Amino acid sequence: LHALHDQALELGLDVLVEVHDRRELELALELSTPLIGINNRNLHTFHTSLDTSFNLLSHMPQDRLVVTESGINTIDDVMAMRGHGIQAFLVGEALMRAEDPGRRLVEMFN
Repeated sequence: LHALHDQALELGLDVLVEVHDRRELELALELSTPLIGINNRNLHTFHTSLDTSFNLLSHMPQDRLVVTESGINTIDDVMAMRGHGIQAFLVGEALMRAEDPGRRLVEMFN
């Protein structure tokens, strides 16, 4: 992980390190990257739980920007994340399934 992180920085890339649990978070925090993505989807079961972000957030240093990923489907989900101080979102499925993705985006984030 360190070698990939360093190589990306050498290439001038920004690095977003994705985590799913506390063990992965601890590894990610060893890196200097300011961007940490918390994936709310269990990649073994494909079940999503916003509690993943809420639980890992309590172990996150204040100097990191948290991107919550997966399971963000409604304005209530967005407001819950914002209520915990999360301001960056990776939304895919909710927009892909929407009849009008642009309208759905406005509904979720306006």
